Amino acid sequence: MRSRYSAFALGGLGHYLLDTWERESRPALSARALDDTDCRWEGLEIIATQTEATRGVVEFKAYHRPRLAPGAPLDVLHERSRFRRRAGVWRYLDGVIDPPAAAVARNAPCPCGSGKKAKRCCHA
Repeated sequence: MRSRYSAFALGGLGHYLLDTWERESRPALSARALDDTDCRWEGLEIIATQTEATRGVVEFKAYHRPRLAPGAPLDVLHERSRFRRRAGVWRYLDGVIDPPAAAVARNAPCPCGSGKKAKRCCHA
């Protein structure tokens, strides 16, 4: 996931993005089209990860500004991405933009970071 973000942020790595995209879900874009962006990526925040032997999910927020307006306020791309692992290589499968909040079990730690159980904190 981080390597794909870096490829977008650095630019000129459209071939890498296509190579790390699962063939069945890859859009009909060229590497050049992926390189041509009108935004400047400013940061990546990993919110949550879940991995199994051959599948993974990464929820993240990627911050960006318009390339031609460096003083513009930051915008955010919030996505929950699915990945598949084949022959030891993780490939991007698909993602949900602005995903709904993940359900929190009552006895799980509260996502606010208080250290309390969810049922005794924000989800009471």
